Amino acid sequence: MQGPDPSTRTKLLLSIVPVILSAYLIYKISPLSSSQKRGRSDSSDWAGAGAERRAKWTDDEYEASIWEVGGSSDEEEDHEDKDDESTTESRRPHEYFCMFRPFFDVQNENAAKPEEDQLNEDHLLYRYNEAVKADDSIELKPASEHPEHRWVAMWETWKLFSAWERRASYTNPEFFNMHISKHFHGYGMQEMVENMLITFDKEFGKKKRTKKSIRQMWAIVAAMMQWLMEIPQQAWITMGDAKKFETTVGLIGRALVSVLNEIDRAKMLKGDVDIKDLGLVVSFYISWADSLKSHGQNFEVPFRKEAVAYAKKAGVDLNAAGCFGTEEKVKALEKEVGRIKSLSGSPRSDRWEWRRKFKKFCKENKIGGEKYNILRMSRTQRASFTVDNKDPLADVSDKALQEGNVRVRPRRGGV
Repeated sequence: MQGPDPSTRTKLLLSIVPVILSAYLIYKISPLSSSQKRGRSDSSDWAGAGAERRAKWTDDEYEASIWEVGGSSDEEEDHEDKDDESTTESRRPHEYFCMFRPFFDVQNENAAKPEEDQLNEDHLLYRYNEAVKADDSIELKPASEHPEHRWVAMWETWKLFSAWERRASYTNPEFFNMHISKHFHGYGMQEMVENMLITFDKEFGKKKRTKKSIRQMWAIVAAMMQWLMEIPQQAWITMGDAKKFETTVGLIGRALVSVLNEIDRAKMLKGDVDIKDLGLVVSFYISWADSLKSHGQNFEVPFRKEAVAYAKKAGVDLNAAGCFGTEEKVKALEKEVGRIKSLSGSPRSDRWEWRRKFKKFCKENKIGGEKYNILRMSRTQRASFTVDNKDPLADVSDKALQEGNVRVRPRRGGV
């Protein structure tokens, strides 16, 4: 599909929605510009910045608007944003900020109520959007000013998640009206996760350990855990390489406990003093691991017990600090593995053998890269996978394609 022509592009851009595949669009920080605000998405939907959530999309509604970032429409976007560039530049990478409660968490709480007390989806969505758009929204306010608010993240985590969220859309041929192969999107998601693990490994492999480097490792893992909760993964899970998928899941858990071990070694495992989102991120991992069962994955997801044990050693109450339903999931886990106590033993270098296991994975597999990034294909390649033999990104400059400055927005009639 061709991107919108110049005469219609301005109208399309007024809604400012970067990367989305779902019906629910609540993010207020653009994945491209850290100066923009965003909300959060349902874990089964794509999230988009700068717009409220809308009605659900069906599988056959993949037609999308595609455009290059820049120009008058983006100036309008910046004008509407309350968060100016000077404020963004003053944010420290490892400073904590409040984020709005994810919609998937609101949905889960609503679903757990007696049927007569539940709100229907439209009503729940309306109330949520009203709160997101409120002038007094807590979002992006310094976490230090709101110690009671559990939904917090480092600024670096927000930026990494935003970039990875946007990048995920570039692996989906449906967004570009292309047909490449059945599992192209799934292998693209696998490639993305591998790139995340490579990013973590580079930071983990640095010889000098400082509080700054440990916080950076945590920011990477926290962004990964949030990405796993927010981005739909059915294509990844069903990509046709069950062994590689299971090994990758194991490495994700190993990365989490490895950074927790480094936090412990640095004597930073002290509740929410240094790592304010420790309980929240651990709860993301426990919830994500539990969700794999609903996708028919029957293998044992490792390091759930150890992650909970680290939270207990830190003195973190996962029920108070985590997402909705964490307490029940931990209880269910304890039925499997027995009562989980505070982690015993002294922290030591690479306690969970990250280096050895990741090195083995790299040796057995060619990992990471940009092979499944549709933006990095040649124009001729992209055209060859379309019905009309035209490049769906013909209106996008080479520079924007290389830099990833492209927005993708599914369309469903008038918006």
